[in-house]
Amino acid sequence: MAFKDLFRGKFQDKLAALFAPGRSREEALAELEEQLLLADISLPVVERLTRAVAGKAGGGDAMEACVEILRRELLNLFPAPRRPLDPAGKNVLMLVGVNGSGKTTSAAKLAHYFREQGRRVLLAAADTFRAAGSTQLSLWGEKLGIPVVGGERGADPGSVVFNAMQSWRAGDHDLLVIDTAGRMQSKENLMRELEKLTRIIAKIAPGQPAETWLVLDASTGQNALVQAEKFREFSGINGLVLAKLDGTAKGGTIVSIAAGMKLPVFFVGTGETQADLWEFSANEFVSSLLGR
Repeated sequence: MAFKDLFRGKFQDKLAALFAPGRSREEALAELEEQLLLADISLPVVERLTRAVAGKAGGGDAMEACVEILRRELLNLFPAPRRPLDPAGKNVLMLVGVNGSGKTTSAAKLAHYFREQGRRVLLAAADTFRAAGSTQLSLWGEKLGIPVVGGERGADPGSVVFNAMQSWRAGDHDLLVIDTAGRMQSKENLMRELEKLTRIIAKIAPGQPAETWLVLDASTGQNALVQAEKFREFSGINGLVLAKLDGTAKGGTIVSIAAGMKLPVFFVGTGETQADLWEFSANEFVSSLLGR
């Protein structure tokens, strides 16, 4: 997979003119700052990046040299990559996020991905608030041939998670992917329910969930950083899935979260099929953003 076409015609088109011959250094840096902000990168990170370019680029450096400095500084913002979900053991992966972020579709895509990697996957439909939440994941399960543990609308999501954990522990499944209900990060009672689900999982299998990933809508913009901070407080998120990334997304949100929270992005989703899921690469992402 390559990100090279995702941001074509956006940020990189502006770069060509920023450091053109004849432009003053101050003018170029001011416009660089503006373009980074327009790419949805937060102000503190933008100031850090422009200071780095100003400090490391010589007065006569050509555009390519300045862009290379910017590339290195962007890559330095991302945490060191790690491999999630040790294939040698049984693991639980819980997905959290706000309403409409794409959790259910992401759960199905991830289940398909890991099944293709040789994992024996079980899905849990713990979104019992949304009318079609459990049904949607069950339909995905039928399509993919992956079993789903669910519950009726309005059922206690804790009971769904409990039943799924029992099936996962007793059966030959080595990966349980739990889809939780969407919740606004400002609703503390709903956020505390995530703590309850985590406690249920840990009581049955100490050390689990091995991974709790926040699913973010790529078009959310700067609000994504607020979401990430709140979800980490209540559910201990240790990774991100970026959903709905297409040509309309600016992409800078990923940079802000990487710099501010040091959370790795593991996967990126684009279309609606099970195959529309990519492993995230910071190198490919930055190359796409800069067009180089």
